[in-house]
Amino acid sequence: MNTIKEHNPKQPPSRLTKPVEDVPRFLSLRAKFSLFVSLVIILVCTGLSGFLIQEEAKIMTRSLLNTGTILVKTLDKVSLNRLIIHDTDYLGKMLEGPLASPEVVYAIIRDQDGRVLVSQSKGLLISASEVIRDHSHPLLPDDIPTMPLLSQPQHASVSEYPLVTKLHTLDVEGTIVLQPSHENVTPRSWSASKETIYDFALPVYRQPRPSTTIDLLSSETLGFSPSAPQEPKTIIGIIQVGISTTHMQNALNQTVWNIGLLTFGIIVVGIGLTVLLTNRITTPMRELAKVAHQIAEGNMDVSVLPDTQDEVGQLTHSINQMAAGLQQREIAITTYLNTITKQVTQLSTLHQTGTIITSTLDMEKLFAIVLKLLQKNLEFERMILILYKPNQRKGVLAEVVGLPSDLEQQLKGFEFPVAAGSLDETLLIQGLPVLAYDLEEVAPRMNPTILPLCRQTGVISFVSAPLISHQRILGYLSGDKGHSRCTQEDLDLLVTIASHVAVAIDNARTYLDLETLAESLEQRVVERTEDLQAVNERLQELDQLKSAFVSIVSHELRTPMTSIKGLVENMMDGLTGTLNERQSFYLSRVKHNIERLTRMINDLLDLSRIEAGKMELQSSPVNLGSLAREVVELLQPLAEERHLTFLAQIIDPIPLIQADRDKLIQVLTNLIMNAIKFTEPSGTVTIEVCQQEDGFVRTCIQDTGCGIPLDEQQTIFERFYRGQTADIKNRGAGLGLAITKSLVELHGGRIWVTSKPGEGSRFSFTIPNQPPESPNIPRG
Repeated sequence: MNTIKEHNPKQPPSRLTKPVEDVPRFLSLRAKFSLFVSLVIILVCTGLSGFLIQEEAKIMTRSLLNTGTILVKTLDKVSLNRLIIHDTDYLGKMLEGPLASPEVVYAIIRDQDGRVLVSQSKGLLISASEVIRDHSHPLLPDDIPTMPLLSQPQHASVSEYPLVTKLHTLDVEGTIVLQPSHENVTPRSWSASKETIYDFALPVYRQPRPSTTIDLLSSETLGFSPSAPQEPKTIIGIIQVGISTTHMQNALNQTVWNIGLLTFGIIVVGIGLTVLLTNRITTPMRELAKVAHQIAEGNMDVSVLPDTQDEVGQLTHSINQMAAGLQQREIAITTYLNTITKQVTQLSTLHQTGTIITSTLDMEKLFAIVLKLLQKNLEFERMILILYKPNQRKGVLAEVVGLPSDLEQQLKGFEFPVAAGSLDETLLIQGLPVLAYDLEEVAPRMNPTILPLCRQTGVISFVSAPLISHQRILGYLSGDKGHSRCTQEDLDLLVTIASHVAVAIDNARTYLDLETLAESLEQRVVERTEDLQAVNERLQELDQLKSAFVSIVSHELRTPMTSIKGLVENMMDGLTGTLNERQSFYLSRVKHNIERLTRMINDLLDLSRIEAGKMELQSSPVNLGSLAREVVELLQPLAEERHLTFLAQIIDPIPLIQADRDKLIQVLTNLIMNAIKFTEPSGTVTIEVCQQEDGFVRTCIQDTGCGIPLDEQQTIFERFYRGQTADIKNRGAGLGLAITKSLVELHGGRIWVTSKPGEGSRFSFTIPNQPPESPNIPRG
């Protein structure tokens, strides 16, 4: 049995311990296990015993039936001839043989009419346990069991198996009789012996039957058994034998008794072993539960001494290991809590340092606040901050805390050279941290000005961390803990903080540089802005002069150009005389160029009015589909002259829109003329007009010309832009598409182009059903 051992018996009981009487009552594991296993044993044993008894009863019944069958078949063979002559003496002696068997109660031989020829009986059963019978009261059945055999048809098939009938003894008005078990009788009418008898009746036929093999082990049911059909025979008698079940019942009772005793013994032994095994398992478990309860209350000094090597012993060993592990873990947790508390303080310091660093860019203020914060939270007694001047190879004491105020002011700004082999060189040149565990060990490498001050103030140990940002050494940070010596942990923490301080110093310096640069840039921007403003004013003045010049020149050119055109037309009409072929050719070229120059002048005038915001729309209801058909008919001769296919696809219905009819004709004419001009002979120009769902009417002019490169598609609508890929003869003044775009936008629409070089172009524009209230036309 396991025993509980306490390593610290003086330990006071935990406040969580409950009195024994307060523990709630419950069914213990031992009781549950014992009851369960006992119930399983009882069920298994009783079930097995019942099964064995049932099988034994079946075997005895089958043996009894086989015995009766053998007896009647044997009597059938030996009584055939004697039965024919009704030799009752011989038949009576023959019946003495079956009656010698203890199970046989009676034997009867009947004739073909069912009358009894010979019968013998052992008498009525008096004592079932001792099988005592009263020979003075013979026990014989009536002819009911044989009636089925006598009632068979004469030519019915012959059965080699007897008819078996189950009979019971009944007390009918003081007389004991045998009745079949299927008759309606009640238990109260049975005799005191309540004997059961199996009656075997086998008919005897006149002619001999073929021999058959008797299966002594076959199990037969009550009634006729099936057999092969035989030739019809004549019944000359019936052999009837009654076999009692008393001997079988007594043997079965004895078997039941023996099995019951054996089952009871097995159950008792099993329950006893179960209780012993349960005690063997649960007793250590109870001890382990007590130990676990004490461990749960916080007592880690208890353990259990195992006395077995089985699973319980292994569990005991595991609990002991758990208790030891929990004790060690509790110690470790305490240590970790102290460490975490210290680290939280350090992280809080880092956070506060970061907050201070991001809150100010004044380096003097930054140094003072950071050093005082580190001195307070990290338990440093004194701290100094040194900045490095790389161009002069000198160090500058920028800030110091932990000293008298007059001494601090005296030390601030102190400069010293960085000597070779000194700690200053290690920090400011090599950028390595320093842990001086003992001041006197590093005294030969210290600055000769600072060393006496350290000895005077009682410094015995210190740590120093370089300030490094973007691989540049900005200085270093040092601190000591008074009478306590510094450790590697202090150095690691100071190195981490030094990296943040270095970034803050670098940011502050960068900010100052940026501030100076920003002031310089701002001054330069002001100067450049003034220059640009003056240039812009000059450009606006020049643009106004240009617009005025274009307008004046255009108006002045139109009058002489009209006169010249009229004179040329008069000469071509023959008013000045007959012209030869060369003169007519020259005058036609002059007229063509005058018309071209007139269109350019008109475009310049339109563009100047648009840029000046003087272009006004004369809105009226317009059907853009009908308008497109008119323009197509007008330009059809020009398309036929160039051998082009001219198509108009108007998708009705096209609603009326409010627009300037003349301006839309100008837009359509410009786009269709461009399509005709840039399409080679045998090409196709298609005009499509349709209504969109968004309330706009869309018009598309598509050609199969040379196409427009992608880089030119973005600038093709600009003023004075002429395509670089088009033939020189087809290039215009670069005003048509600019004017077209302005007129479309003046109507509140939009124009765009999609094209692929070598495949043609598709110019599309949309016009709203209602014009905008105040059209916005971009000006040059």
